[in-house]
Amino acid sequence: MGKMKKKGESGQAVMFMSRTRAVRKLQLTLPDFRRLCILKGIYPREPSNKKKVSKGRALSKTYYHTKDIQFLAHEPLIKKFREFKIFIRKMRKAIAKNEKAAAERLEAAKPELNLNHIVKERYPTFIDALRDMDDALSMIFLFSQIPITHKIENSTIAKCKRLADEFMLYIVRHNALRKVFLSIKGIYYQAEIMGQEVTWITPYKFSINMPTDVDFRIMDSFLLFYTTLQRFVNFKLYTGSNLVYPPKLDEKRFKDDVGLEAFVLENREDKSTRPQVKSAKLSKREKEQKKRTEARLSTISNVIQDIEEDEKEDDDSDNSMQLKDQEEDPSSQLDNFPQQMEGGEATIVDDEDAVRQAKAESVEGTLFKDSWFFLSREVPKYSLEFVIRSFGGHVSWQGIGDQGAGPYSEDDARITHHVVDRPNMKQTHLQRHYIQPQWVYDCVNAKKLLPTSSYTIGATLPPHLSPFQVEDDDGYVPPEAQKRAEDIEKDKVVESLDEDSDDEELYRKELKVEKEGKFTDEKNPKSTKKGAKRKEKEPSEQEQHKELAKSMMSKKEKRLYEQIMFGKAKKSKEVEKLQKKRKAHDEEQARKKKKKL
Repeated sequence: MGKMKKKGESGQAVMFMSRTRAVRKLQLTLPDFRRLCILKGIYPREPSNKKKVSKGRALSKTYYHTKDIQFLAHEPLIKKFREFKIFIRKMRKAIAKNEKAAAERLEAAKPELNLNHIVKERYPTFIDALRDMDDALSMIFLFSQIPITHKIENSTIAKCKRLADEFMLYIVRHNALRKVFLSIKGIYYQAEIMGQEVTWITPYKFSINMPTDVDFRIMDSFLLFYTTLQRFVNFKLYTGSNLVYPPKLDEKRFKDDVGLEAFVLENREDKSTRPQVKSAKLSKREKEQKKRTEARLSTISNVIQDIEEDEKEDDDSDNSMQLKDQEEDPSSQLDNFPQQMEGGEATIVDDEDAVRQAKAESVEGTLFKDSWFFLSREVPKYSLEFVIRSFGGHVSWQGIGDQGAGPYSEDDARITHHVVDRPNMKQTHLQRHYIQPQWVYDCVNAKKLLPTSSYTIGATLPPHLSPFQVEDDDGYVPPEAQKRAEDIEKDKVVESLDEDSDDEELYRKELKVEKEGKFTDEKNPKSTKKGAKRKEKEPSEQEQHKELAKSMMSKKEKRLYEQIMFGKAKKSKEVEKLQKKRKAHDEEQARKKKKKL
């Protein structure tokens, strides 16, 4: 007979630990424990059977994995938390006794949290860090625009603004921006960095009413980790692009609110141009040893150089002999065959998609290359400057007097687009386009320069479609989105017709059609009609198969299937509602147009 197991000593009762037990085990206060969990990325878990975990007591508690708490017990930050608590106690005592010298000494030796080891621990590779940048960037951009309060220090806001500007400057330099969307919450951006899509949201620059029901201590804990992570990422991006980090900042221009123009990017110096560090004094024995090693290295390098020269001479002589033989006997020349792709038919089809993607990426970097923009003071400069410069455009803006003005004036003859957000304005320069800000964002999402006739001053703007929308078969798709998708398909067809002039391209097209399963018989046009008649009969057979499959299902599977079908039916009803709303809206707009006429 095996050993008897006692209740509560194995299984889920041991796997989970309540928050109260965890705090006692780590000997921390609740705020410190919460902060430690945020920094280490450890979150509460929901056990499958709470009764077993709570040993029969049906209490609503917060649980953590026991292994996670054991992992936290060895964290060096716990020691720092205790040191900070001691520092606060000593500081209060010195202030109460009016000991200014002691208080200054304590302030100089204030313990600081270093989270570098946590960033390296949570993100072993740089790609892992890029994949998790969405929340970090959204938080940093939010705090860069929050007003100063007693809960948020000025240094925190300045640090967030600096990190956000550095990241935007990198995006502009490498033309990495891909999508932009103006929503009620803010402006969504998506950039592509090292093959990873990074999406974040920035708030509009309006006056913010600080909420009273938000715990800023928790947000401060998240922000502390995110700023450390963002500093790591910015450093890696800049040094990987051979740029100096941090970039130089012109303080005077930065105060004038000139945006990204205040930063100066510099390439990193070569190792040869860097000042050499003076070596310490060496002993006689070390000097002799150094001379010997230098002599050996010089002899080795000479031998290697001689060998390389001999190999080059041999190669040149072989090449000259081959050329002579080919001139004498032309039949000995090898036939040139095109290289066959390793993947076979699939790679031939995929190659077309790769070429199209490369063309799209080249367009994205140079969309506004030949465009010169001027921004009026009422438009969102901070966003438009970032977007226009990311796509290769030139941009300037109005200043307040002599301060904060852009690189060129409003009367510059090179200006092609004047961005205005007013109902009326005198169009003094006839050679330029006066447009509303939405034109810039729609061009970015369409990946081409749209006609400006729909975006002139005072015009009713077309709907601003989201580029992040996933167009499902069952979901609602606006008519404008359908039209955009049709235009994209037409462009692809035109491109394919232009490319399919050679036999090889025609062969590729046929392979792609076969891969999609669209077979046509040119000799027998009646075969397509027969296929159409067969397809009409197919649904009834499918329904029979469905009914048979239902009858073979268990009760659990039937319930699950019914839930899925109920969800689909609910979704289709919502789509019908939206379609009715859109129809009513279009009819109302048509009536208004008739009344005006």
